[in-house]
Amino acid sequence: MKTAYALLWIGWIAAFLAIELTALFTGHGQYTLSEFVWRAEQVNGAWTFLRFFIVAFCIWLTLHMAFGWFR
Repeated sequence: MKTAYALLWIGWIAAFLAIELTALFTGHGQYTLSEFVWRAEQVNGAWTFLRFFIVAFCIWLTLHMAFGWFR
């Protein structure tokens, strides 16, 4: 079971990197995750929620990964 999850996480990271790096290095920077989020923020009312969610998620992820908090 642990091996399956490790393979799934590696696959997820590999897929993300494949999409992100392809968009970045083929000159299609508008298809990166950052550009997608910035465009989504332009939708009425989505800006505040997305900004809050992104900041909250980044804070949680940093604390979780660096210190093992919020397990």
